[in-house]
Amino acid sequence: MRITLKIQCGMVIAVVFAFIRTMENHEFESLKGLRVLVVEDNSINQRLYSRILMQWEVSADIAVNGKVALEMVEKTPYDVVLMDIMMPELDGYEATKAIRAMDDQYFRSLPIFAFSACPDPEQIIACAMNGHITKSPLDKAELYRKISSYYKS
Repeated sequence: MRITLKIQCGMVIAVVFAFIRTMENHEFESLKGLRVLVVEDNSINQRLYSRILMQWEVSADIAVNGKVALEMVEKTPYDVVLMDIMMPELDGYEATKAIRAMDDQYFRSLPIFAFSACPDPEQIIACAMNGHITKSPLDKAELYRKISSYYKS
């Protein structure tokens, strides 16, 4: 269906602005109790993702690289891991392979998503990630949909 409106330019801008604000303020249900590890080396992204997850009442921890993520995953039971790909010391693919190689079944079934602007689909499969969430630009609805599927109320 195609709708054509003849409106002055200022009115069109107001309509578009209202639509964008509505989309930004879309209400999401609480995910209180969900534990997420965000593996991200960029401090601005760390704050952004923490703030979004906090709005959903998600308990989120930050690991600054894959090496730190390995230590944190061994000590804390997470429901989901959001794994940046390009990081110093240990990249997201190698960190995921190391997690999958750990002894307990928990590590082999832990949901780990590539959290990147341009991941390599073959690498995602090779290291047994559960999928990909685009972070540039970040689609909050996609992030919510994927992590909420692991929420146990």
